[in-house]
Amino acid sequence: MRYFLCIFTSILACLVVGCSGLVNNLVTPQGWSENYAALDGTTCTYVFQNSEYPVNEMIDGDLETGNKAGHRIIVKLPTRKVIHRVVLRGTNIEDVIVYEGLGGLGGQGHWKVVKRLKNNREPTLDIRVRAVTDRIRLQVGGTFDDKRLPGIPTKSGMMMGRQVKRANTVIHEIELYGLAAKNGKQPKKTVSAEVKEAAVEEKTESLGEELADELPSEEIQDIEEESPDF
Repeated sequence: MRYFLCIFTSILACLVVGCSGLVNNLVTPQGWSENYAALDGTTCTYVFQNSEYPVNEMIDGDLETGNKAGHRIIVKLPTRKVIHRVVLRGTNIEDVIVYEGLGGLGGQGHWKVVKRLKNNREPTLDIRVRAVTDRIRLQVGGTFDDKRLPGIPTKSGMMMGRQVKRANTVIHEIELYGLAAKNGKQPKKTVSAEVKEAAVEEKTESLGEELADELPSEEIQDIEEESPDF
């Protein structure tokens, strides 16, 4: 009897240890990877009249060296990454759409919306996304510093043609992160699975069409007419 009791106790102990390990694996939080925006070869630009102007101060890791830019900002990575978090520090952004670049490495013109945010009032934006890409684009729809101008009064007393004077976008630092295991290494299986899934999704889209709605045309027009001189 004592022999069987010892066997039963041993089996029970193994089950408890095994379940404990399983629970620990399930509840252990994953940390964040290194900041991909700080990798060598990463660039940051803003777009004005179909030309790109460098604002690499936004990705230099120094919160004191931020810069002003237009309302379309692009961060290009040297390699494709699985991105789960976009952080904008020291910013005046109120409304923003986050896009991921589609196609091969360094491809042009094809973008997909991964997050839309409106009515932000904080100087730091911490945005959760899911993107497998080498390019992230920020399309800014409004800032804290925009000025609402009154329209022109008509004979009937109504105000017509209200306008918004768009302010420059201010960002002191842009950071991009993926997931990392507890030991700080990014899980290879997760990256592989998400890259394959993203590739399938891209093939289902037409190469000749825009994959997401842009901001209203009048706002885009305002963006393109801004001066690149700050």
